[in-house]
Amino acid sequence: TPTFSPAAGTYTSAQSVSITSSTSGATIYYTTDGSTPTTSSSVYASPLNVSTSQTIKALAAKSGMGNSSVASATYTINI
Repeated sequence: TPTFSPAAGTYTSAQSVSITSSTSGATIYYTTDGSTPTTSSSVYASPLNVSTSQTIKALAAKSGMGNSSVASATYTINI
């Protein structure tokens, strides 16, 4: 299951959110609109700039392995 850094929470400035998977070579797919990600969703390539409150959901997939569980992180930005 993917993990988010920094952790979900409330922040007073925009955050650069990294998504990682402990499975080497896995591709991470994500959404920022609250929908459940699939392997047709956006591919994570670099940290996401979170400047408004939003929920990021992500899953990891690797050929020959089942998809991970969906991870979710909600960021509240109070600027």
